[in-house]
Amino acid sequence: MDSLNNFFQENKREFDIFEPKDGHKKNFEKLLTKKFKTKYNYLKISLLAASIVIFISLGFWQYNKMSNTNEIAKTTPEIKKSTNYFSMIIKHEMEDIQKIETPDTKHIITETMLQLNMLENDYKKLLKDFQGNNENKLILNAMIENFRKRIKLLEFTKKQLEEIKKFKNKNYEYGQI
Repeated sequence: MDSLNNFFQENKREFDIFEPKDGHKKNFEKLLTKKFKTKYNYLKISLLAASIVIFISLGFWQYNKMSNTNEIAKTTPEIKKSTNYFSMIIKHEMEDIQKIETPDTKHIITETMLQLNMLENDYKKLLKDFQGNNENKLILNAMIENFRKRIKLLEFTKKQLEEIKKFKNKNYEYGQI
């Protein structure tokens, strides 16, 4: 403690020991308020931009999925019906997820989209294999299983988002945030 006191005594001239001018506190508070508003605007803009990117990505993903549906439809009507059925379920689940999306759950949705893209890439490989050999039922079963995995992933994500929403509402009701 003595060494700290000695340090201050020796360097007394280096420290500002005078009282601030009148109105300094008010000016400082104005600056703090202004900075917080600016950061808040940047946060709003970045969240808006991230949401736009997600929606554009979903649009491209949906477009690619529909183009794959058209490629399969060329093979057999039964496959077309199955693909349309699964695509409609996936589309419905995606719409449900978009309705309950919040800034707090954005990372979950982003992770889900990454996993869906991996499954979509696997599906494209299966589709190429299937187009080369239309008679192989194993490939057809793998394609159907790929759709089921996507649906399960979306249902799981939707359930997680709903649980987070319930948890936040419950904590809000009890005044715990």
